[in-house]
Amino acid sequence: MKKDFFVRIKTNYQSLSPSEKKVGDFVLKNAHEVMSMTMADLAASCGVSDATTLRFSRRLGYRGWLELKVALIRSLPETEEPKKKNAPRDFDYKDLFTEIIGKSKEALDDTLMVFNGSEMDAAVKTIRKARRILIVGSGTSGPVANDLYNRLFRLDLFCHIETDGLLQVMHASLLTPKDILFVISQSGEAESILRVAEVARKNGTPIITITGSRLSGLARLSDYLFLSVCHEANPETMTARIAQHAIVHAVYQSIEHSMKDISRVNEEKIWDAFFPETRLG
Repeated sequence: MKKDFFVRIKTNYQSLSPSEKKVGDFVLKNAHEVMSMTMADLAASCGVSDATTLRFSRRLGYRGWLELKVALIRSLPETEEPKKKNAPRDFDYKDLFTEIIGKSKEALDDTLMVFNGSEMDAAVKTIRKARRILIVGSGTSGPVANDLYNRLFRLDLFCHIETDGLLQVMHASLLTPKDILFVISQSGEAESILRVAEVARKNGTPIITITGSRLSGLARLSDYLFLSVCHEANPETMTARIAQHAIVHAVYQSIEHSMKDISRVNEEKIWDAFFPETRLG
């Protein structure tokens, strides 16, 4: 894949050290310039040591600077040419909205690029066999966890959502190998979330995760991993949640596809509860 190099940076970004993030930011913003740089040039431009640049290369899965540079060059044909800097102008609301939409599209495109259909198939089969499902969310991923719960309970799946850190650990301590822990955390490094996952792992409970980095502590504890790709310094962004919601919807649609009769009956029951005078056609 031509964009694989840039997606690697984005999917691993939250797990990089502050110095390594400086290198990642510079490469993403100045890809064409980096193509002609030496490792020492890049380190100097980022204000870091040569060793940091080398560690950055290896954190992305490359053996060294040369291999990273080759991957960068191969990825450049499908990237945009450097944009000319425009003169400062007055704030424009449409420009702001255009930028937001652009970042959202990029997050969805990059999330699709790393999506694994086989992983989804295996996760769905595990969910359908589960005795119960504990759903937990961290920070701004909490509303996404609620979205997942609101979808799954409609399919007659016995699930529970918990957003309080202490209660999450208590619930996790009672999980068994027949249950599932479904965790949503963009950073994948929140101490409370890692504690919940560690407790579930100790109990032999399968763990399904939606997170932003395959190098995070949470990713390493997971049995089924779905990456919500978002390259922004703050992992708690709207674009990250959009990618998470897309994965949640894919999980729901995949399960619903395998149990359409139950889904149809339950939707009719829910509809009748609110509008008893009407029926789904």
